[in-house]
Amino acid sequence: MRVAFLIRRDNHYRLLGPAIDRALARGWDVECWHAVDEGLKGARARERRQAGPAFRSGRPRLREFRVDGLARLVTEVAPDILITMYRARGIARDGRARWLGLQYTLNIGELVDGDGATPFDAIGVHTEHWRTVAADSLRMLDETRGRAAAPVDDRAVAATLRRRGVVVGFPEMDQLHLVDAAAVRATLGLDATRPVVLYCPFPFLSNPRTFWTRNIYGPFQANPYTARIEHRLQRADRLLDRAGRLRQRLAVRMPTGRRYSRDVANGWDDRRVVRAVRAFCDANGAALIVKARAKDPVAGYLRAAADHVRYDGTDYPATILELMSIASLCVHFFSTVAYEAAYAGVPSVCVTADADDLGFSPTLRTSFLSTASGSSFNFPGVTYPLGVADLVADFPRRRFADFPLEPAARAQYLDKFVGRDDGKASDRLLDVAASLVDGEEPGR
Repeated sequence: MRVAFLIRRDNHYRLLGPAIDRALARGWDVECWHAVDEGLKGARARERRQAGPAFRSGRPRLREFRVDGLARLVTEVAPDILITMYRARGIARDGRARWLGLQYTLNIGELVDGDGATPFDAIGVHTEHWRTVAADSLRMLDETRGRAAAPVDDRAVAATLRRRGVVVGFPEMDQLHLVDAAAVRATLGLDATRPVVLYCPFPFLSNPRTFWTRNIYGPFQANPYTARIEHRLQRADRLLDRAGRLRQRLAVRMPTGRRYSRDVANGWDDRRVVRAVRAFCDANGAALIVKARAKDPVAGYLRAAADHVRYDGTDYPATILELMSIASLCVHFFSTVAYEAAYAGVPSVCVTADADDLGFSPTLRTSFLSTASGSSFNFPGVTYPLGVADLVADFPRRRFADFPLEPAARAQYLDKFVGRDDGKASDRLLDVAASLVDGEEPGR
């Protein structure tokens, strides 16, 4: 069978890489098509990789395409099926080729329209839960991108996902079963018994730039320019600290900033969060490993506190899963790494803050980035929410035992948000692809 995977960005290999490898292992004719005219701009441009993944089962054929030429390429190459995480012009159920969409958390809203229409013959979803939030996901995408809210027919969207959605799980997670944790520790020079806290920093440059993030919580945030200065000048971090403190004091004198006077007085900011996490590690004999993204450079004070800082080298194998394989606890800020942590059997702490301060859109804060019990970021026995004030004050005195991973709770969490932990999500996705080519209905 001939299959083509559409790669919009290099990091799509993190989710699609295991499926590509499994398709190669099946002996399928596999191609990866890279979009060349959807270039990353600004900080995102730093996410480009120097080399593509190395697959265990062979090499796919690589092609490049322009979005306006996708339909022509499909006609010329004539693959049996195309698998993609996103929509593009040229995706249409009007020819011999079949189209299979793959959800990645909230991008499920990109795979179906507000009236329930979809160009995909089938859509692979993580779990049943995600069918129920697809309509909200459409609203979130409009809100976060500043677009006028388009009408969404919840019933029509739900009907489409019942008809075309197939539960496959989370293909990205399959590669965790292939990670050699001992080799990861050896690469980092870590003793086999030393616990590890995996810290995913506040994403300053990719989160909304609110008054709180700019002036109160993150006056010390790094950017591509200060990161270089910090690397070269030992005094730079102290200078940034003084500048940040001055900025905070000026901010709380402004009408908008007066309500943050307690935050400034108590040090409820990113620097103090980092200190608290470092103190927790010291009290528990743990190493602090920072998993960073190139588009969000690590600040000097965080680099100084960490035992190791790791950026993404490749997306398959995924650096985050390599590090998760050795982690005892993960600390993050409303990040989907909570799903990767749960799959890896790692409890996580979600650092929370006021939704208005964070700049979350109305639907996003209620439907996804919520701290309600039973949500992705507050699931006792799996992930634990801690406000900035509580983390700064109490985290240094806490112990790993305060954040246990409960097997029964983990099973419920995976069943709701992630899918089975059997390492076979990619195979289920490919089984759906094969059934579509054979003319079967989705999910049969």
